[in-house]
Amino acid sequence: MQRKKYLYYGTRYNSRRRIYMRRFSKMSNFSFIIENKEFFIPKNYLTNTNFTVKSSPKNYELIIDKNEPIKYIINLLEENNKNVLFIDKNVFSLYFSNLNLEGKNIYIFEAIEKNKDIEHALELISYLENICFTKAEKLIVVGGGIVEDIGAFVGATFKRGINWIFFPTTLLSMCDSCIGGKTGLNYKGVKNQVALFSSPYKVVLNTNFIKTLNHNEIRSGLGEISKLCITGGEHFFNLYNSIVINGKVDSFDDYLKLILSALYVKKAVIEEDEFEFNYRKSLNYGHTLGHAIEVMSEYRIPHGQAVAIGTIIANELASLYGYLDKDKCDYVKASLLNIIDKEDLINLNINRTLELIKKDKKVQGNELTLVAIKELGNTIFIKININETLFNNIKSILEKEF
Repeated sequence: MQRKKYLYYGTRYNSRRRIYMRRFSKMSNFSFIIENKEFFIPKNYLTNTNFTVKSSPKNYELIIDKNEPIKYIINLLEENNKNVLFIDKNVFSLYFSNLNLEGKNIYIFEAIEKNKDIEHALELISYLENICFTKAEKLIVVGGGIVEDIGAFVGATFKRGINWIFFPTTLLSMCDSCIGGKTGLNYKGVKNQVALFSSPYKVVLNTNFIKTLNHNEIRSGLGEISKLCITGGEHFFNLYNSIVINGKVDSFDDYLKLILSALYVKKAVIEEDEFEFNYRKSLNYGHTLGHAIEVMSEYRIPHGQAVAIGTIIANELASLYGYLDKDKCDYVKASLLNIIDKEDLINLNINRTLELIKKDKKVQGNELTLVAIKELGNTIFIKININETLFNNIKSILEKEF
């Protein structure tokens, strides 16, 4: 009896302690839910501009650099003559073309979707092999998501892994892909079919690169930011809507607030489930249909805007199936429509929708795991059969909304 009494009181003490810790966490953190699991973000996150991402096999730092955009990169090239700069062709033209880089190892890459494949990754590997690149050197990757995918793939596979440092130059890569370690190459016209995880040595984020982006590139980044702010919950989506007015950001300083908000939501998820066994699937919100729309538009529609369209479709499906209240669905949609150009959807041939959905990595057999929300900050996974009913529902949503 004494033993049972001891266990009883011990259990009650632990229960009270858990309740106290949960209340304390809610006081000092914002929280959001994925499949009934709660995630926390410190309320002072905007003051923690530099942070470490927990990762396997090694953690890595994200550093906010407020100097001239290329100063850090030049210092790395000076540090070791065998370091290699792998850089987007347009970024090189804007920032490096007038510099004397004689004797430096520069690999200039045309960052377009059709070049994001295994052949171009092997060309970079051949270049590194020819200059006798070793594990003592660093691959300096400068550009957006396409350059990152090639650089990260090579970083993980050449000599079983080399140190690569990423300098994101697009809003899209700053707010999302720069952390998390995912890298994917396109294969036979389908996005990211050859894929692995590749954590960088370091990420250096300088928002001054945003100043040379065009309106479409900005809206593409806002598409990914909105996705993370929706899944992050009311605080993050309200912040997004207070900064992004009619699809534009008026104050340059506000970009860093948006980027950090998105990154802290993503950081909380990837540190819990780095290799996408469960909760990380939430980061694919809007992507299943977004990727299909990208391909069907022949990449005329930028990634972030395609994700925003995919998010609207996912929400409409969730509402149709009874998971999401229609008023909440319309509230999110009204915000996302500000960053979508409906003219891009004119003459979009959607006949390949089911074919492309079946190739999505979240498909098992003939069943799609659709990432959706029950409300802001509450993400769920819905199992849906891939059939004509799904196609007709998607077609109906596109015709009605766009």
